[in-house]
Amino acid sequence: MRFWTNLWALTLNALRDKTSTFFNFLFPLVILIIFGYVFSGVYSQSIVKVGFIGQKLPKVSGVYYKKFQNMDTLKKAILTQKDDFGLSLDGKTLKIYLNPSNVQSNDYYISIGKRVAKKINESRGIVSMINVKRTEVSFSGKKFNYLNSLIPGILALSIFSVGIFSMTAGLAHLRDKKVMKKLWTTPISRWHFYGAFIFEKVIETYISILALFGIATIMFGVHYSVDWFKFTILVLSATFGMMGIGMIILLFSPNAKVSSEISSAIYTVMMFFSGVYFPIKIMPPIFQRVAYSLPLIYITNAMKYATNIAPMSAIRFYLIVAIMFVGFILVLMGFSKVFKSE
Repeated sequence: MRFWTNLWALTLNALRDKTSTFFNFLFPLVILIIFGYVFSGVYSQSIVKVGFIGQKLPKVSGVYYKKFQNMDTLKKAILTQKDDFGLSLDGKTLKIYLNPSNVQSNDYYISIGKRVAKKINESRGIVSMINVKRTEVSFSGKKFNYLNSLIPGILALSIFSVGIFSMTAGLAHLRDKKVMKKLWTTPISRWHFYGAFIFEKVIETYISILALFGIATIMFGVHYSVDWFKFTILVLSATFGMMGIGMIILLFSPNAKVSSEISSAIYTVMMFFSGVYFPIKIMPPIFQRVAYSLPLIYITNAMKYATNIAPMSAIRFYLIVAIMFVGFILVLMGFSKVFKSE
């Protein structure tokens, strides 16, 4: 009975904790919405403004042409970003003029230029001898885009943030305010309280992950063939693993402020080396070794496996789950040290 009383009290405390609510749900939700809209077909829904000089160009879907009389005015429009990029057709040559500050968009603009060139060749009766046809070989037989792969990574980041900040924010404040010292004067069992604390954080994580997952599928129309058993044990074990890391940070931090700052710094590093936003394979070898030495990339890959996005051997998956459960032992061992003076 005391266990459930402790659980209820901790749940109410978590609901009132603005920091916990922010890192457990609001921050991952904001990241999900921002990146979801960025990668859910932003180019296909917008018109690209293309300035051109010389011969008339063929119509291409999603492209608005604006004719210029000379090269100087065309370049000025590109530099001031009044036009996204420029084209000039002179006989057999189609030139593309790009603004180097548009690093992230220029590859897309080049692809539009290639589509224009293809249209020109077709209008002249020129057919390529070899055509390139894109065929996707999917793990589950379904077509996926970048957003499908991104969402499991955001869920993994959410598990990471909930795990470490539940220790370095929530538990650290209880330690700093000497709350436990008052509780130990009552008949409350320490291990009843510890068990209730862990149970509440695990349930809180699972609910927030399900909520994020549901919002992602509703807002962006992505669908997954989820193995719910594997999904559930991964969320539970990964939460324990990240709570273990949070406990280690807490043990070496003098107060809640320092532990939260360390957690934020680690979270930032993890974002870059998790493979969620930046592909690991394009990084220099030394950074790849750093990435594979961190736990988040393994949680991300396991989450993609549980949602049927990427392949993974069952042995590897359950090995990751088993290693993450070690965090539960770290949390239990850490409790007695954190409150040893209480």
